Amino acid sequence: MKQQTSATTETCIKGKNIIDFSGKTLYVGIDVHQKDWQVATVYEGICLGNHRMPADSKKLIGHLHIRYQGATLKCVYESSAWGFNLQRQLSAAGIDCIVVNAADVSTNDKERKRKTDQVDALKLARKHASGDLSHSYTS
Repeated sequence: MKQQTSATTETCIKGKNIIDFSGKTLYVGIDVHQKDWQVATVYEGICLGNHRMPADSKKLIGHLHIRYQGATLKCVYESSAWGFNLQRQLSAAGIDCIVVNAADVSTNDKERKRKTDQVDALKLARKHASGDLSHSYTS
Protein backbone atom coordinates (compact mmCIF):
# COMPACT_ATOMS: atom_id res chain seq x y z
CA MET A 1 0.00 0.00 0.00
CA LYS A 2 1.28 3.45 -0.93
CA GLN A 3 1.97 5.73 2.02
CA GLN A 4 0.08 9.03 2.20
CA THR A 5 2.60 11.76 1.33
CA SER A 6 0.42 14.79 0.75
CA ALA A 7 -2.24 16.80 2.52
CA THR A 8 -4.90 15.49 0.17
CA THR A 9 -6.62 12.17 -0.37
CA GLU A 10 -6.28 10.48 -3.74
CA THR A 11 -8.82 7.93 -4.99
CA CYS A 12 -9.28 6.18 -8.29
CA ILE A 13 -12.72 6.53 -9.91
CA LYS A 14 -13.36 4.98 -13.31
CA GLY A 15 -9.64 4.80 -14.05
CA LYS A 16 -8.94 8.43 -13.16
CA ASN A 17 -7.06 9.58 -10.09
CA ILE A 18 -9.24 12.05 -8.23
CA ILE A 19 -7.67 14.17 -5.50
CA ASP A 20 -9.96 15.35 -2.71
CA PHE A 21 -9.05 18.82 -1.45
CA SER A 22 -11.80 18.91 1.21
CA GLY A 23 -10.95 21.29 4.03
CA LYS A 24 -8.14 22.93 2.05
CA THR A 25 -8.02 26.55 0.88
CA LEU A 26 -6.48 27.05 -2.55
CA TYR A 27 -5.55 30.45 -3.97
CA VAL A 28 -6.02 31.10 -7.67
CA GLY A 29 -4.31 33.96 -9.50
CA ILE A 30 -5.73 34.84 -12.91
CA ASP A 31 -3.89 36.99 -15.44
CA VAL A 32 -6.85 38.21 -17.51
CA HIS A 33 -6.69 39.02 -21.22
CA GLN A 34 -9.42 39.38 -23.82
CA LYS A 35 -8.94 36.00 -25.54
CA ASP A 36 -7.24 33.87 -22.90
CA TRP A 37 -6.32 33.69 -19.22
CA GLN A 38 -3.30 32.41 -17.36
CA VAL A 39 -4.47 30.56 -14.23
CA ALA A 40 -2.14 29.66 -11.34
CA THR A 41 -3.27 27.67 -8.31
CA VAL A 42 -1.34 27.66 -5.02
CA TYR A 43 -1.67 25.62 -1.83
CA GLU A 44 0.60 26.44 1.11
CA GLY A 45 3.13 28.16 -1.17
CA ILE A 46 3.27 25.25 -3.63
CA CYS A 47 2.13 25.81 -7.21
CA LEU A 48 -0.37 23.07 -8.10
CA GLY A 49 -0.86 24.29 -11.66
CA ASN A 50 -0.16 27.22 -13.94
CA HIS A 51 -1.70 27.04 -17.39
CA ARG A 52 -3.34 29.09 -20.13
CA MET A 53 -6.98 28.59 -21.03
CA PRO A 54 -9.62 30.31 -23.18
CA ALA A 55 -11.27 33.39 -21.65
CA ASP A 56 -14.45 31.53 -20.72
CA SER A 57 -15.74 31.74 -17.16
CA LYS A 58 -17.80 28.53 -17.48
CA LYS A 59 -14.70 26.57 -18.52
CA LEU A 60 -12.70 28.11 -15.68
CA ILE A 61 -15.37 27.29 -13.10
CA GLY A 62 -15.67 23.74 -14.43
CA HIS A 63 -11.90 23.29 -14.38
CA LEU A 64 -11.59 24.54 -10.80
CA HIS A 65 -14.47 22.43 -9.48
CA ILE A 66 -13.32 19.24 -11.22
CA ARG A 67 -9.58 19.54 -10.64
CA TYR A 68 -9.77 20.82 -7.06
CA GLN A 69 -12.79 18.94 -5.71
CA GLY A 70 -13.87 19.92 -2.23
CA ALA A 71 -11.47 22.87 -1.93
CA THR A 72 -12.35 26.33 -0.77
CA LEU A 73 -11.24 28.50 -3.69
CA LYS A 74 -10.12 32.12 -3.38
CA CYS A 75 -9.46 33.82 -6.70
CA VAL A 76 -7.85 37.13 -7.56
CA TYR A 77 -7.22 39.08 -10.73
CA GLU A 78 -6.12 42.59 -11.59
CA SER A 79 -8.69 45.12 -12.70
CA SER A 80 -8.59 45.71 -16.43
CA ALA A 81 -10.62 46.82 -19.40
CA TRP A 82 -12.57 43.54 -19.14
CA GLY A 83 -14.33 44.74 -15.98
CA PHE A 84 -15.90 42.74 -13.16
CA ASN A 85 -17.89 40.20 -15.16
CA LEU A 86 -15.55 37.33 -14.27
CA GLN A 87 -15.76 38.24 -10.58
CA ARG A 88 -19.56 38.17 -10.69
CA GLN A 89 -19.64 34.81 -12.46
CA LEU A 90 -17.16 33.22 -10.04
CA SER A 91 -19.16 34.55 -7.08
CA ALA A 92 -22.39 33.18 -8.55
CA ALA A 93 -20.68 29.77 -8.73
CA GLY A 94 -19.75 29.97 -5.05
CA ILE A 95 -16.10 30.88 -5.60
CA ASP A 96 -14.67 33.78 -3.60
CA CYS A 97 -13.03 36.35 -5.89
CA ILE A 98 -11.42 39.72 -5.39
CA VAL A 99 -10.31 42.24 -7.99
CA VAL A 100 -7.23 44.33 -7.21
CA ASN A 101 -5.73 47.44 -8.69
CA ALA A 102 -2.63 46.46 -10.70
CA ALA A 103 -0.69 49.38 -9.25
CA ASP A 104 -1.23 47.98 -5.74
CA VAL A 105 0.49 44.66 -6.54
CA SER A 106 4.11 45.02 -5.51
CA THR A 107 6.74 43.61 -7.84
CA ASN A 108 10.37 42.88 -7.09
CA ASP A 109 13.20 43.43 -9.57
CA LYS A 110 13.44 39.75 -10.52
CA GLU A 111 9.71 39.63 -11.41
CA ARG A 112 10.03 42.86 -13.41
CA LYS A 113 12.90 41.46 -15.48
CA ARG A 114 11.18 38.12 -16.08
CA LYS A 115 7.64 39.42 -16.62
CA THR A 116 5.39 36.81 -18.20
CA ASP A 117 1.74 35.86 -17.77
CA GLN A 118 2.81 32.76 -15.82
CA VAL A 119 4.87 34.86 -13.40
CA ASP A 120 2.02 37.38 -13.00
CA ALA A 121 -0.64 34.73 -12.29
CA LEU A 122 1.57 32.92 -9.79
CA LYS A 123 2.50 36.19 -8.08
CA LEU A 124 -1.18 37.10 -7.69
CA ALA A 125 -2.02 33.70 -6.18
CA ARG A 126 0.90 33.80 -3.73
CA LYS A 127 0.26 37.39 -2.65
CA HIS A 128 -3.43 36.61 -2.12
CA ALA A 129 -2.49 33.58 0.00
CA SER A 130 -0.19 35.70 2.15
CA GLY A 131 -2.83 38.41 2.61
CA ASP A 132 -0.72 41.08 0.91
CA LEU A 133 -3.43 42.30 -1.46
CA SER A 134 -6.06 44.93 -0.80
CA HIS A 135 -9.04 44.59 -3.05
CA SER A 136 -10.82 47.22 -5.04
CA TYR A 137 -13.83 44.93 -5.39
CA THR A 138 -14.85 41.72 -3.65
CA SER A 139 -17.70 39.26 -3.78
